[in-house]
Amino acid sequence: MNRRLVLDRAEETVAAWNRGDAQGAVAYAVEDIIWRDVALPMPLHGRGALAEVVQGYMSAFPDLRVEVTSQTFAGSRLVHEWTATATHRGELMGIAPTGRATRIFGATVITFDEDARIIEGAMYWNALAMLAQLGHAPFAESAGVAT
Repeated sequence: MNRRLVLDRAEETVAAWNRGDAQGAVAYAVEDIIWRDVALPMPLHGRGALAEVVQGYMSAFPDLRVEVTSQTFAGSRLVHEWTATATHRGELMGIAPTGRATRIFGATVITFDEDARIIEGAMYWNALAMLAQLGHAPFAESAGVAT
């Protein structure tokens, strides 16, 4: 596997997230990718389904900025730890725009094939903290989360 190609593609994917380009964010995914996101009840199957979810996040948070804080690459897997900041300007999973700023952290684990295409991935992130920051988590007030 071409390590430099994988790392370049990962960098291009993060750049696509930062410019609000959903198609660019999934450009290196195989057509039958399997993707897991802790905020979703089921894995996504297929590049089209993944692009739709990515576009949903980008529409909800048009100023989204992702900063990769650490990166580990071994075998066919790449792990990014990241921090994301954004303002809630569009509907997100039935939540009307709040105009509130969010700052979340997470990690993405990506598996590549021999051609440096993404065949599987998972995003693990603090979705409940984001909901609290948007004022939509039941514990937000009692836990001292700024809303």
